[in-house]
Amino acid sequence: MNKKLLPVAALIISASAMNAYAVNGTVKFTGEIIESTCTVTSGDQNKDVFIGKYPTSAFTTTGDVTASKSFTINLEKCEAGDYSLRFDAPTVAGNPNLLAVDSAGGVGIEILTNDEKIIPINQDSDSNSPWVNVATSGDATGTATFNLKARYKSFMDKVTAGTANANATFTIEYK
Repeated sequence: MNKKLLPVAALIISASAMNAYAVNGTVKFTGEIIESTCTVTSGDQNKDVFIGKYPTSAFTTTGDVTASKSFTINLEKCEAGDYSLRFDAPTVAGNPNLLAVDSAGGVGIEILTNDEKIIPINQDSDSNSPWVNVATSGDATGTATFNLKARYKSFMDKVTAGTANANATFTIEYK
């Protein structure tokens, strides 16, 4: 009978054994959940920006860019405060501020503010991000407009032909 109880006892002892560990530090998480502060106007929730058609000869060296195409993203029903946009999308390896395009080689899409600041992709808002301030009278009817630009930028000396389309999602960030 004892031979049958031995494995059961070993199982109970091993299940109740605790792992030893040492605490090396702590992480403090902070934040806040707030009511929705703005909405994107219906015409700007799904935006199409035609950058244009350019020959490969327009790119003779790394860093060449095309003309910028302006576009806007409008907000409405905003409470008073500062707002920014965060763009998320696949980027070009080694070029985190260029959206990867579907077919053309050696070129990506760069998003800029109207004052030519490059907008970071897949990064939280910072001083390079577009910011707008909304001042309202408390009735949450404020509006704001982000004036942006997009252009092609080469990241190689030789650009190859193909479609140069990309998709990015954007999120409104509240400061």
